[in-house]
Amino acid sequence: MVYVSTSCLKNPTNVIKVLQEYEKANIENVELGSVHTFFNVKKLKQFNLNFIIHSYFPPPKTKLIFNLASQNKNILKRSIKLAKDAINLCCEIESPLYTFHAGFTVDPQKLGVRFSQKNMVKKEISLKTFVESVNYIIDYAKNHGIKIAMEPNVVQKFNLTNNKNELLLFADLDEIKQFSRIFKKKDVGILLDLGHTAVTSHWLNFDKNKFVKLCLDKTFAVHVSNNNGKQDQHKSLTKKCWQTSKLKLFKNIPITLETMNLDINHIKRNMEIVENSTI
Repeated sequence: MVYVSTSCLKNPTNVIKVLQEYEKANIENVELGSVHTFFNVKKLKQFNLNFIIHSYFPPPKTKLIFNLASQNKNILKRSIKLAKDAINLCCEIESPLYTFHAGFTVDPQKLGVRFSQKNMVKKEISLKTFVESVNYIIDYAKNHGIKIAMEPNVVQKFNLTNNKNELLLFADLDEIKQFSRIFKKKDVGILLDLGHTAVTSHWLNFDKNKFVKLCLDKTFAVHVSNNNGKQDQHKSLTKKCWQTSKLKLFKNIPITLETMNLDINHIKRNMEIVENSTI
């Protein structure tokens, strides 16, 4: 099933306006995404759409960089609360799935740029906190009947330290193997972002096809967008791009279009590419 992220449309900060545009365009399957301003979530009840929830949704009132591995007690507490709020909202709007980002060894001030290494801790310490946080969220999700999945991080050139990834958890092949050892598939799956995979595999020098194969039986949902293989650009798909070539493997689970800064016509063209690639 093809979903469209609310992050796809140009000027997406007001999620209600985005949903109104989607409803007009008969886009029925929608992932509530990560780029919106705070609003009253009761307004979602006006829409007869099929929702799934991702990351920074519902949007917090005050700025938060979600980090389930944070060593800052306030950031960690707020991150866990956001996950719980998302799971509660899943129940209210009949979303069967909540997906969240893997953690960091620092608390970034902003995403999509070089992270400050101030207060960076060893991966082992961050991992311990992340596992404790996710286990708590697993229990909470189970009690509410909601499936959850983690999205592996994207590693771009500006966040490399001596050509190594010291800042982001769960990004490469070995870390996905570690994820599988730590967590049971029935408890938490993977949200496989094919755009992330293309970029991270370039900078960390691993086989992106092997990464997909490794994630295959643990993947609960997919994000798809195009890029130049070096930056996470969220560009439009083409019929022949690598990301599109992998979609047939996932035809029985939610595939979310996460191309950005598009009008409705371009979103629909991208949807068509996804739909045709899963036949």
